[in-house]
Amino acid sequence: MDSDDIKEQISGLKERLAFLEQEQHRIDIQLVEIKSDLHYIKAGQDSLNNNLSKFLWIVGGGFLAAVVSFIIKGGLNGQ
Repeated sequence: MDSDDIKEQISGLKERLAFLEQEQHRIDIQLVEIKSDLHYIKAGQDSLNNNLSKFLWIVGGGFLAAVVSFIIKGGLNGQ
């Protein structure tokens, strides 16, 4: 190997390194975007869970009120 071959190899390695650094930068940016999106998704999911919990309490309370109303009206009298 002479010095020209070595220079060509070094030049090729520098180009490859520059390309890989650009790819790494692009991947880092995508990772930050994904983390940001994940934060908003988690916040939305927490809000949805809270609203669903409230809805289930309302439905459960409605069923309980219906059962109490049924009993008060004499529904278990056996007549």
